[in-house]
Amino acid sequence: MAQRVRIGQVQDFPAGSLREVEVAGTKLVVARDEEGLCAARNRCPHLGLSLTSGPGGSHYADGVVQCPWHNSRFVLRTGENLDWASGIAGRSAPRWSQRVLSAGRRPAPLTTYAVVVEGDEVFVEL
Repeated sequence: MAQRVRIGQVQDFPAGSLREVEVAGTKLVVARDEEGLCAARNRCPHLGLSLTSGPGGSHYADGVVQCPWHNSRFVLRTGENLDWASGIAGRSAPRWSQRVLSAGRRPAPLTTYAVVVEGDEVFVEL
């Protein structure tokens, strides 16, 4: 059964930006898009590194978050993987090296979580 945990108020999550929160020992990334609030585990499925801090900097636009380590892009709301290990630290890599960067791993989606808004309060279901 899902555990509902309060993570803040609606105004704590400005539109168009990412915010990291920690819930029950799990780091999440939360954003507000045109559909409302959404949340995913703040961990790229490639090597388990943070989506909000790294050498490429934090990138979030049009509902898509880019891994600052190897440039993979994900739809934050659904977790869908749009591309896989396409570069390093915000720089593109040639196709041949993308296979090396992927380290033999298959593309994987982000782990997403349901977000519930009640009044001004925001909850995530773990």
